[in-house]
Amino acid sequence: MWKQLLEVGKRLASLIQKTQHHDEAIHKLQQYETERDDRIERLAEAIQKLSFAIQHDRDVYERDRENLLLKLENALLRYERRLPRPGTAAPEDDESLS
Repeated sequence: MWKQLLEVGKRLASLIQKTQHHDEAIHKLQQYETERDDRIERLAEAIQKLSFAIQHDRDVYERDRENLLLKLENALLRYERRLPRPGTAAPEDDESLS
């Protein structure tokens, strides 16, 4: 009977140690999960910032492209105004006739 009681005591002590070990492992896993969630949240924020930056760059590129096209159009219009109208003589021809 004492032998059985001693055996039950040993098993109880072993189970208590295992329970403590499992509690520590659970705590470590919970810490790891919390840290992982924090890292995922930081990564999501970084991805969102990059997405905004990319969109901003696209908007700037589009605006710059439109500005360049307008400058080109203005330059072409200014150049066309300097050309003589069809059917009129060039200013050089008028001088040579006098």
